[in-house]
Amino acid sequence: MCGFPLRPAWAEINLAAIGHNVHQFKNHLSPKTSIMAIVKADGYGHGAVEVARAAVAAGVSFLGVGLVEEAVQLRESGFNVPILILGFTPAEYAPYLCRYNLTPSVFTLEEADAFARAARNSAQALAVHVAVDTGMGRVGCFPCEKADDFIAYVAALQGLILQGIYTHFASADQSDKKFACWQLKRFNDLVRRLAAQGIHIPVKHTANSAASIDLPEAHFDMVRIGISLYGLYPSAEVDRSAVVLRPAMSLKARIIFTKDIPAGTGVSYGSTYVADRPVRIATLPLGYGDGYPRKLSNVGQVLVRGKRVPVVGRVCMDQTMINVQDVGGVLAGEEAVLFGRQGEALLHVDELAGWLDTINYELVTRISGRIPRVYVRED
Repeated sequence: MCGFPLRPAWAEINLAAIGHNVHQFKNHLSPKTSIMAIVKADGYGHGAVEVARAAVAAGVSFLGVGLVEEAVQLRESGFNVPILILGFTPAEYAPYLCRYNLTPSVFTLEEADAFARAARNSAQALAVHVAVDTGMGRVGCFPCEKADDFIAYVAALQGLILQGIYTHFASADQSDKKFACWQLKRFNDLVRRLAAQGIHIPVKHTANSAASIDLPEAHFDMVRIGISLYGLYPSAEVDRSAVVLRPAMSLKARIIFTKDIPAGTGVSYGSTYVADRPVRIATLPLGYGDGYPRKLSNVGQVLVRGKRVPVVGRVCMDQTMINVQDVGGVLAGEEAVLFGRQGEALLHVDELAGWLDTINYELVTRISGRIPRVYVRED
């Protein structure tokens, strides 16, 4: 693609919004609580490297990713801050952890042994964080008596530095916090038992975006800000007055073609939309191959000249059609916003998520690499 002009469909990422969102959390948290910016899945579709730069510049002291490869990308892009790999790291990847000074999560004795061997072979101590499953039912050790023994084993391994311990909430984004509080109690009980054995772990972290907003007792030494780093709330049930977020991504395109069609004319595959009057149809140069969901066929809306117009017909792999008749005189080359802001008008990605019965996380993350990211700084 090198040398080609910019495709007339793009995701505009406002890096000033990233900085704003970090500062909102810094003002909300205790000065003693640091922030980990979660930039996995290419920064939730926003671009991990660029988002991480903006977040670190705003005062984030730790980065979190899902994969070793994501961590290596950040190191090779010049980041020196600690990087925690939240996902599973195969034992054969251990040498990369040492080479790039990465911090893995530890779930099993086998992992711990492999990481310790790699650290000893490289003559470089390796920081690790132990993941504890207090209620997610995924990775991590249960906070039972066996966990005490496992963590004590990790703490004693030559070559490893037990820097952190953490868990993940299953339902902190719900208004009913009973289960989250139960998880928090299990975590606290484990930490107290470890302390009684003389095992004091410097960095304790449990809070995701929702708990960072709603559960101050879960803040500990560090919080992990994921979806809210990007200006989106984890649900409609958190206290949105606590932090005022700005969405960072807008999905935009130029209209590439317009056509006036008579009543009775079908649009797109299967003619699922048939015009009931003469209308002007505009074609946008992106579709489900770019991550714009096909389920928005005859459901979605798009901003044109600050007004909402409907998606008509089935969303295609590379093209989407909209009815612009009621805007008046729309021509090829004009901007359309599939979600985000256009002037004073806003089509929030949360609305699309509601139409699709999904979450905002999925919609921003699914925007594919075919869509160029264009970075701006607009206060």
